[in-house]
Amino acid sequence: MAEAWYTCIQEDLEKVEGLMMDEIRSGNPELNEMCEYVLRTQGKRIRPSLCLLGYLACGGKDLSKPIKVGAAMEIIHNATLIHDDINDEAELRRGRKALYKEYSLSKSIVAGDYLFAIGFQLIGSSSRTIVDSVVDAAASMGAGEFNQQEYEHKGQVSEEDYLRIVDGKTAKLIECAAKCGAVLSGAEVEAVDAVGHFANKIGVAFQIIDDTLDVIGDEQITGKPVGNDILEGKPTLPTIFGMQDPEHGARIREIFEKDSPAMDEVCEAINLIRKTDSIERCRAVAREIANEAIFSLSPLPESEYKQSLKDLANYIVSRDR
Repeated sequence: MAEAWYTCIQEDLEKVEGLMMDEIRSGNPELNEMCEYVLRTQGKRIRPSLCLLGYLACGGKDLSKPIKVGAAMEIIHNATLIHDDINDEAELRRGRKALYKEYSLSKSIVAGDYLFAIGFQLIGSSSRTIVDSVVDAAASMGAGEFNQQEYEHKGQVSEEDYLRIVDGKTAKLIECAAKCGAVLSGAEVEAVDAVGHFANKIGVAFQIIDDTLDVIGDEQITGKPVGNDILEGKPTLPTIFGMQDPEHGARIREIFEKDSPAMDEVCEAINLIRKTDSIERCRAVAREIANEAIFSLSPLPESEYKQSLKDLANYIVSRDR
């Protein structure tokens, strides 16, 4: 069996984990409990992994700074998830109750703000370039959320509209994490740009697969209800491709355009999308983008860390959770 893509940074990721738990400590036991509730629900740690791998693939040696920046990126990412769940009125996050469902809405907003502050405090000790990059990425995420809302329940949304939303909402912070690692290594501009381009592309591919799993995934594995995006009217690529189908597209569009579709209609739309070529098209697009990402790493010297980045790209498009 092949080694996992993160094997070469496993010990360093454990240091990221420890640093995060140390940094979120406050004088308030309930706030500590809430932050741990979020961070101990293990995500994929893609952002800190990319920060570490971007640094190492560009020749970096001392991991103390990328560990700190990687931890900050993951804390900021989790802060956005708290607020996203509130905004989306989501019930679950990674198989458990969303934070605001487990505790309260008002306290969860404050916990999200607290994690943002801790994350930016960690980054503040790095460099002005990195701070500016993270601020820009965070701003892009906010704009991406607003752009998405403009297309909610809109049947005429295009693949290009979707990719533009995903670039801001998901890919920018992933790109930022990788580029920050490369910058910390002291790499030349060409190498930094290569790592950034790679990360942006796999960020887009990641979201495409995430959205595809909303249609075909197993809730016990993914940790979130299937069909949630259609229920909320979020314009995802599987739905967009489904609405283009000559046989079933009209009905899928009819359901998607409803402000509050019934659950049986959501299930109907899911079943209809599965009958189209939407899933195959989504996987093909994600694979093509992942291949572009891998090719963009050409300027980097061969190393186990570059190989790990390639393995990560392949994992992203083949995952089931």
